[in-house]
Amino acid sequence: MSQTTPIKITVDKQAIRRIESDLMHIKNGAPRAMSRAINHTLGVTRTEASKEIRKQVKLKAGYVRDKLTVKRATVNSLNGAIRTPTRGTLLTRYPHQAYKAGGVGVQVKPSGGKKRMPGAFFIRFANGVQAIAIRTQYGPGLGRSEGIKVLYGPSTSQVFSYVKDDLQAPSGNRLMQRMDYEAERLLNRQ
Repeated sequence: MSQTTPIKITVDKQAIRRIESDLMHIKNGAPRAMSRAINHTLGVTRTEASKEIRKQVKLKAGYVRDKLTVKRATVNSLNGAIRTPTRGTLLTRYPHQAYKAGGVGVQVKPSGGKKRMPGAFFIRFANGVQAIAIRTQYGPGLGRSEGIKVLYGPSTSQVFSYVKDDLQAPSGNRLMQRMDYEAERLLNRQ
């Protein structure tokens, strides 16, 4: 399963050098302060990304939170990332309903109502997951799953790639503020 390009945050190199010089006398001082700041910033940015994604599509918060994974920074590796898998999202993850006259309605966007799909119907996979599908071929001789197309909506990775540019600048500012806080915290503990 491939991953989308993570958010890239740039930092002020002058401030990094200042923190390193301030924490030089503490063992792993600068890397500890930086990794803690990176991890804190990743958690807050993940929450903001989830909110921004849910402004674009009508998915549940728990589902989006599960899809946004965080690679945490360590003292030895000062890299962190928020990623999401590039898999499609079944339309049944969105608010949906079956109509008595046939067809299915699905609400993908948070504003507006459900869009009606007259020829759509529900199917159940072997693993028990329910999906919305349409028939693409008709006629005798078709097997059980031939001529059926499962429908997908926008994935979390597609929406994340759209909103991540808006999150980069505030995250960079938050990271610099948190680095100063963590450096002060380590200095005060001495």
